[in-house]
Amino acid sequence: MVIDLFTVMEQKLEMVLSQFGSLKEANAALQKSLAAKEQALAEKEQALKEAEAALAKISQEREVVRQRIDKILNRLEILDTGESA
Repeated sequence: MVIDLFTVMEQKLEMVLSQFGSLKEANAALQKSLAAKEQALAEKEQALKEAEAALAKISQEREVVRQRIDKILNRLEILDTGESA
């Protein structure tokens, strides 16, 4: 009778240890997957920062071009006004 209880306890312990091992492996796989996703997210955030910086630079250049065109148009307007007078 006592031997049967020990056998049952050993079987249950083996089952628990087996489940623990499986869960430990699953946890390791999830940790690896999470690390990969975090790396991908960091890369995307870096790409976004670079795109935002490029957009800001283009916007600044566009503003400079617009100001230069305004100056040229103002000069042409002055010439046109001078010729009309």
